[in-house]
Amino acid sequence: KVIEEFDIKEGQEECRGKLGLPRGKKIILYAGHLYQWKGASVLLEAARKFLSLRDISRRETIDNYLFIFVGGTAEDIAEFKKQAKNLDNVFVVGHRPHLEIPYWLRASDVLCLPNAGKEEISRYWTSPMKMFEYMAAKRPIVASDLPSLREILNENNSVLVEPDSPEKLPQGIKKVLNDPQLAQRISSQAFKEVQNYSWQRRAKKILEPLDPRN
Repeated sequence: KVIEEFDIKEGQEECRGKLGLPRGKKIILYAGHLYQWKGASVLLEAARKFLSLRDISRRETIDNYLFIFVGGTAEDIAEFKKQAKNLDNVFVVGHRPHLEIPYWLRASDVLCLPNAGKEEISRYWTSPMKMFEYMAAKRPIVASDLPSLREILNENNSVLVEPDSPEKLPQGIKKVLNDPQLAQRISSQAFKEVQNYSWQRRAKKILEPLDPRN
């Protein structure tokens, strides 16, 4: 059901209107817990460094970009807001109802999955639900290049960057933002591939060996 929930009919502009988000900015969004191994702090540091990658010829400023963090526990949100203090290009939304998340994802220009590579759970064992939600949202994904994520993501459906690097992560984000054709290609491929991971497809795969016709 994940795919149907996140493949909403509303477009980017309509979603931004619903959520009260600015229409003229490039929005880079992370949705999920703010645990250290999830890499949200790396994305926050990337937001700090983002100005150094701006294109002067395009007269880009920090006002062109907005990094949004959706989710987290009350304790983690409070701490994260302290870390983000004085960063005008960061918006820490906090916990939102699950039914609202598809609108946040669709409102974005880039979705980030910056998992850390220093802990084994992140490097080898995690299979984040938000990865499938991102794919179903039809938005380009920039993710850490980790074995756990490479089980699903690759260079055809995402932009993969070195994990734990506040320098490499913004480069991957800029790569997507500066190449609309790339953004369209990887988001379309991700949406195509996520069809294989619906609950119905998974159930069918599990039950196939039990089918006496096989």
